[in-house]
Amino acid sequence: MAVSSPGSERGPGAAGAGDTALAVRDLQVAYGEFIAVERATFSVKTGHCVAMIGPNGNGKSSIATAVAGLIASRGRVELFGELAPRGDAVWAVKRGLILVPERRRLFPQMTVHDNILLGCYGWTQSLRRAQRDATTEEAIALFPELRSRLKQIAGTLSGGQQQMTALARGLAARPKALIIDEPCLGLAEVVARRVYAALAELKRQGRTVILIEENPVRALEICDEVIRVERGIAYEASKPSAPGRGGASQAATL
Repeated sequence: MAVSSPGSERGPGAAGAGDTALAVRDLQVAYGEFIAVERATFSVKTGHCVAMIGPNGNGKSSIATAVAGLIASRGRVELFGELAPRGDAVWAVKRGLILVPERRRLFPQMTVHDNILLGCYGWTQSLRRAQRDATTEEAIALFPELRSRLKQIAGTLSGGQQQMTALARGLAARPKALIIDEPCLGLAEVVARRVYAALAELKRQGRTVILIEENPVRALEICDEVIRVERGIAYEASKPSAPGRGGASQAATL
């Protein structure tokens, strides 16, 4: 049974399919004098799974963290029709945008259960313990292998298990939209396939997902559209040339 947050509707059914979940216009990100993102302009529709593809060091993660309100930026970001204040991650989270960051960023000395529960911090404070446990159970539904490890210290998990925990933490927030940054970084191929099976299920559920990937072949297997990032410039989302194996030829072109 889904657990709803008080005062706001969360989850894949929170907005109508076809509505614009995220609209970014002329976004710029700089670290001192270094310009990481020169210009990013794109939009993502509610219920779509969109890949953000490009080589490492070209600005993908900077776009993600700026959109999530974690770093200062210039330009315009609209989330579900509302203009986002610059550098306000709390505002973004309250509106349902959740970032699952690169390299997981777990609290290694805390248990798996507590790491996941932190994902819903802010809207579960008034819930009873049984309801919080139900929220955790819902979050790990895609990763049943975590159920036996909820009391394990997160820092002792394998890389794949840590990535599953990070994704479950993001799902515990009952997001309207997920930005998932390099979920398979450093993982063995067999583990990466397991993670992508979970991402494909999120797409099947109708969730809005922005998937940042260096590997276009992998991303094009499940994504509806592609945002290409090159030398600090992000280009408007476009549809892959063909589904399935046809996406491999587009991946080679990219």
